[in-house]
Amino acid sequence: GVCIVKAGADPTFQKALMIESKLLWETGDYGDAKKGQPMVPGSDQIRYDARDDKVVWLTNDWTQKNQQKCKALKVLDGQLGEFGLGLNKLLEDQLGLSLSRRTCGMLACYAGDAVPGARYDFHVDNPYQTSMDVPDDKRRLSLVYYINEGNWDVEKDGGALQVCLAGPRKAPRTASEALQAEKLTVAPVCDTMAVFFSHTMYHAVLPVLSNRRRFALSTWFQCP
Repeated sequence: GVCIVKAGADPTFQKALMIESKLLWETGDYGDAKKGQPMVPGSDQIRYDARDDKVVWLTNDWTQKNQQKCKALKVLDGQLGEFGLGLNKLLEDQLGLSLSRRTCGMLACYAGDAVPGARYDFHVDNPYQTSMDVPDDKRRLSLVYYINEGNWDVEKDGGALQVCLAGPRKAPRTASEALQAEKLTVAPVCDTMAVFFSHTMYHAVLPVLSNRRRFALSTWFQCP
């Protein structure tokens, strides 16, 4: 249900991604992020709470208006889309899982200097199989590419991705159930890419312990 890849991007390209991500932070382009959950399981009434990260959605409109700020990030977003959709035949043949489209990229920053202990607790991106009983938003594959300068020590800096290795075919009903499984911990080192099922894999961003800023670009692939 999860795969970790060293993407092998050119170091010059990696540096350009870091520079753009940082400049967008410094120019105030990141906005508030929200997480929603039903007031009661299965309810149409959704409560939205603030998240610890700040985000930039790389929509066509935003990238056109900010072309000079996101040249490398726009290229990366396109590459992530090609990579994910390129897995379609493999997923169809082996799992009967079809991908037809994706979301725009989301650039996220967990800023340890601005929000000490910034984190995102265990969750499923598309939790329709869980006890939340929400509608299926069709997301099936999550892809995250990390954009962080230098070494990242998860003991000192925190901010690791942690994935519960419960059965990937069906999501556990609750996070408590998922947490009984073995966990995979991934350091958000630059050029590391994490791919996992959006609808079954519980995962978390562990608290950022240092003053560093943790950058990542994510996109989600949907079935018909």
